[in-house]
Amino acid sequence: MALMSALCLCFMPMHASPLSHDNGDGSLAFLSSADSTTTLNRTDTLQTVLVTANSKTRDIKSAAPRYTLEQSSFSRLGVTDIASAVHRLPGITLRDYGGAGGMKTVSVRGMGTQNTGVSYDGIALSDCQTGQIDLQRYTLGSMKAMQLSVAGNDDIFIPARNAASAALLSITSIDSHDLTAPTRCRAQLALGSWGYTNPMVQLSTSSHERIALSAMVDYVYAENDYPFTIFNASTPMHKRRSDNMMNQWHAETSLLWMVNERNRLTAKLYYYDNDRQLPGPVHYYTDETSETLHDRNAFAQARWLSTLNDNLQLMVNGKFNWTSSDYHIGHPSGGITSNEYWQREAYTSAAVLYTPLDILSLNYSADYVLNNMNSSLPTSSRPQRHSLLQSATAKLQTTHLTVMARGLYSVYLNDNRGTTAANSPSTSIATQAETAPDEHNFAPSLSLSFRPFRHEDIYIRASWKKIFRMPTFNELYYYHLGNPMLYPEKTNQWNLGLTWQSDPSRPLVAAITADGYINSVTDKIVSIPYNMFVYRTVNIGKVKILGADITADISLSPSKRHTIGLTANYSYQRARNETFQGNFYGMQIAYMPKHSGSATVYWTNPWVNISATLNGMSKRWATNEHNPSTDLPGFAECSLTAYRSLTAYGHTFTLSASVINLTDKQYEIVRRYPMPGRSWRMSLTFEY
Repeated sequence: MALMSALCLCFMPMHASPLSHDNGDGSLAFLSSADSTTTLNRTDTLQTVLVTANSKTRDIKSAAPRYTLEQSSFSRLGVTDIASAVHRLPGITLRDYGGAGGMKTVSVRGMGTQNTGVSYDGIALSDCQTGQIDLQRYTLGSMKAMQLSVAGNDDIFIPARNAASAALLSITSIDSHDLTAPTRCRAQLALGSWGYTNPMVQLSTSSHERIALSAMVDYVYAENDYPFTIFNASTPMHKRRSDNMMNQWHAETSLLWMVNERNRLTAKLYYYDNDRQLPGPVHYYTDETSETLHDRNAFAQARWLSTLNDNLQLMVNGKFNWTSSDYHIGHPSGGITSNEYWQREAYTSAAVLYTPLDILSLNYSADYVLNNMNSSLPTSSRPQRHSLLQSATAKLQTTHLTVMARGLYSVYLNDNRGTTAANSPSTSIATQAETAPDEHNFAPSLSLSFRPFRHEDIYIRASWKKIFRMPTFNELYYYHLGNPMLYPEKTNQWNLGLTWQSDPSRPLVAAITADGYINSVTDKIVSIPYNMFVYRTVNIGKVKILGADITADISLSPSKRHTIGLTANYSYQRARNETFQGNFYGMQIAYMPKHSGSATVYWTNPWVNISATLNGMSKRWATNEHNPSTDLPGFAECSLTAYRSLTAYGHTFTLSASVINLTDKQYEIVRRYPMPGRSWRMSLTFEY
């Protein structure tokens, strides 16, 4: 999102002013400072004019699948938290450990959570230890938009790292609208079932349309002691989730500085702290657990965007990230002991965008990343990795055809400075820890979009992408469970789709996308959860994923103040294990549903806005072998939301109330981690 300024310049005429910038929400904005009727004898300075293009339209035109969810639609669609927002995006499988404190990670099109990159204001987030980004750390209060790009991105002016994942989930928290917005304060208090309490305060201000500042802090506390039912044979056992308390807060501040018409700086400081209990998997006769996890994360990032001339732009990124995980278990077993982990990352990137012709854009990006990790174990791995990624991209765009080609070259240099202990009855001998081999890889991609009719928004799109994923530090070195000789994961992605959008000026507006895809994965790495912090990781050889994603966005405005709409998505994923060894050939891989989807019906009106959401998925298996009693039944969950906004004396009050899991459905997303039943949530938001 934060890189839309590059695209503005990329497709504007050669003589156009470089005052275009991005909105951060998928729309384009152009700043106009001169009028075509200005004479030589008189100079008039006009007010800034903001011209936008709807992000839904840009999603339809994208050569690779892209889906955008904006802040303005959160209330209308009944979005209550990050998990419910993710359900509105197709092709995503959410792994949720239950309740407000449960970790929430996403897998796109059956390729695993580590194959899904996440960026925050255009710069990638990372976790070199697990490779998984816990979306719970990023709250809706700070989000302006969320966008999912699969197998490519029409925005070619991006860091090489952002192109190095099979799918990218982009989060935007500050954009160019903030430069012209007045000083605003937004305060919210949300309350919910089982002790859920979430106050949030956000302050944003701008100065002379050059500097925009935003700061926010939020706090979440929840007991999460929700009831659930399990069956011992045919006998139901009614229990409550215990040891599931969460105590979390996070703060961040963002800066957007338009230094002049050709230079812009964005920067962010972020801190997150979550001290929570880990309830562990449910057992029949005991609820006793003694696990806690204290996560802390801080990072600082900055981006400089400079227009060198009408055809050339430069972007420089920098980031430092620090993460601490303090895991404690009161009753060690199976070799799992209390431990602390620290990881650090230094990241820098430079990218150049050259536009020699109106229809042609060229980009080169180079990224360097240094990751290292250590722990409190006396003898443990101390892994370190140098990563160098380079990408070269060409994009050709005409009225009817868009073609984009990219080549990504990655080099990974691994080192392990830790030691391992080989114990004998008489002595303990420390030896150098085993190090994973260095790797390098070239990953090409190609995508195109064709518009067969000039006056109809119908597009045919096709894409192919080859991608390469290095194993994470946990997968390589985790105590007792890691394997330094684990093979990297290689994926080929093919996509063919059709998109259509009706005339947006009519009362009935519709946008529909349909994409079929094939993902072929070699040496797929699958993580099977032992608990919320420990995973068992294996290579399962080959996996072929055949699937389809369908989305529909339909709205009808029968009168000026009434809108009735439907937003829906459906995904089919046949993730077939094609490893010839073992007895699980042809079976669906663990935790991948064949069918999943979500649908929201809403009605906005002058009185009380209402939305109803249904989401669910089909049967899954907790193991690749489909062992008896490891199947997870399918489920469908229904939620209702009502909200109303009132404005008085320049202040806006919004009251929202939701009933989640209306039918009190008992289900699990991760085996032996029951999800909450029926619950409620209310929020009061004050803005001025």
